[in-house]
Order: sequence, then C-alpha cells, then structure tokens
Amino acid sequence: MASMYKKYKRVVSPMGCRAFLSPWFERGGMNPADENDKPIFVGRFNIGAISLHLPMIYAKAKKESKDFYEVLDYYMELIRQLHKRTYDYLGEMKASINPLAFCEGGFLGGHLGIHDKIRPILKSSTASFGITALNELQELHNGKSLVEDGEFALEVMEYINKKIQAYKNEDGILYAIYGTPAENLCGLQVKQFRKKYGIVANVSDKPYVSNSFHCHVSEQIGPIEKQDLEGRFWDLFNGGKIQYVKYPIDYNTEAVETLINRAMDKGFYEGVNLSLSYCDDCGHQELNMDVCPKCGSKNLTKIERMNGYLAYSRVKGDSRLADHKMEEIKDRVSM
Repeated sequence: MASMYKKYKRVVSPMGCRAFLSPWFERGGMNPADENDKPIFVGRFNIGAISLHLPMIYAKAKKESKDFYEVLDYYMELIRQLHKRTYDYLGEMKASINPLAFCEGGFLGGHLGIHDKIRPILKSSTASFGITALNELQELHNGKSLVEDGEFALEVMEYINKKIQAYKNEDGILYAIYGTPAENLCGLQVKQFRKKYGIVANVSDKPYVSNSFHCHVSEQIGPIEKQDLEGRFWDLFNGGKIQYVKYPIDYNTEAVETLINRAMDKGFYEGVNLSLSYCDDCGHQELNMDVCPKCGSKNLTKIERMNGYLAYSRVKGDSRLADHKMEEIKDRVSM
C-alpha cells in the first residue's frame, strides 16, 4: 500500500480489518496502459475469499506419498474454478438487484440500466485465495515455528504467488492472496485435521491454528522481532494483510508511537493491540486481568484484539466469542 501511494498518490483503503484490492487501472484495466495510467480503488469490491488448508494439504501429500506441490496445485485449481463459477453466476444478475450500486454509480462503472446484467462491472473486482496456518505448515514440515525457521513457508508462498499470477494472466480475473483472519475457521481447521490425521504436536494439539502469516501467539518475542519476522511475508499477501503486535507497556504513548513509526517505515498496515479489562462491580481497570484484584469479581468487561480489529472478548463476564478463539486469546504473549 505504501509503495502504491508513493508512486501514484492514491490511497489504498482496506475493506474491513485487512482486505485489500489488487490494482485496477483507469485505462489498462489489470495492467497499466502506459506509465501515466493510474490505479482506481474507490468503488470496487471483492467477490469472496476461499482459504487453503495448508497443513491438511501437506499431511495428505505425505500420507499418499505424493509431491506436496502436486496436491497444492489440485486445491488451488479447485478454488480457481469455484471463483470462475462465482463470476459467471453473478454476471447473470441484473442491475436492479442493487440500483444504488449498479445503476446510480455506487460501484465503479455502476451506471447500468435496471435490466442490464452486471457482468461488465465485475471485471474490476477481486477474488481471493485465503491463507491460514502458515506457522503450522512450517511446524509440520520440519518441527520448527516461523520464529525458528520459516524458509519452507516462504517457499510455499512464493510458489502460490507465481501460480496465481499465471491464473490472472490466463483468466483475466483479478485473483488476490489474502491472509485470512479466520475467526471461526481457525477452530474448524483443527477439527478437520484431527479427524483425518489426529493430534500432532504444535500443529493440531491446540483448539486453533495461527492466522495468516503471523507467528504463533504464544511466542516469547518482542514487538520489533515480530515486525521483522512477519515482514518476510509482507509482499506475498497483497490481497489482504495486517501486522500487529501486543504492547505490554501500559499506556506509554511514546513507545507505541516509536513502534508505529517503525512499522510505517517498513510499509506495514499496522495494528496496535492494547488490552483493557474493567471490573463492572468496583470499577477497577487494568490492561489485563481475569479476576479483579481489588474485589475478587469475575464480572469483567474486556476489550482485546480479535484478529485485525479491537472487540469485546467479554461483556460483564460473558463472551460471545467461540471457545477456540478464547483459548487463543488466553495463550497470547506476542499477538
């Protein structure tokens, strides 16, 4: 995003917590017509993300004595065909399904008649290949985490990027690679893996997998180290990404500002994770507590980072989050 802004002076706005759009140029479309062609981001959208289950794909390849990339190709092609089917299906819809978007200019090119099909407008939309559990993929490969190694994970992501670039050229569709937030998927993927391959240490022994290219939340690393480790993957997730760290530094605003400036210098879309726990009985508040040290109450309201955004993990003692996500929050050291 930073390089796009520096080159074209066009702001690249995220959709939600981390989804970004591949560039679409005013005259050239997927590729710039010439050096003066500029990208458009406003009025565009993503038609959906389908996530690869990389640890499952790796385990399947090993169990069946197949090359990992051969099996990965199969599932990438499967996602590709699903996206193409979605484009074909949506393309038959008429503009009258959403007049504000398709007839009154809400979306880029959205000045169609009510009986016109919306297919022409879809050409500037993106379709994403989601990535989760990159840390668990590395663990499955050689028993090391992204903090300890990460070379295989990098190799896989470089391969996926080359493959999707070829898909884009062949299909004329703006495919993108998305670091999936996986609010519920991080628990579902563990259940899917255990059903076929059982419990594997540091892969499926917890009720959740790591999101996107992030280091495991339990790693004993500081903000700068986490920025550098995750920075290796930054340019390989241009369809959606965020970098964030937990700041166990109270409200030291100068320290937070220094770390944010460092992230911006590295070109990151940076999230600041400052927790807050509030006792609804006596009013005591701290950065993090499960039981109020003043009155012993568990009737707490807690604000924490969900994935890419701040949310209530508890409201007056109760949580609306899934059990696997609460377990992940409990394990957090560096996230």
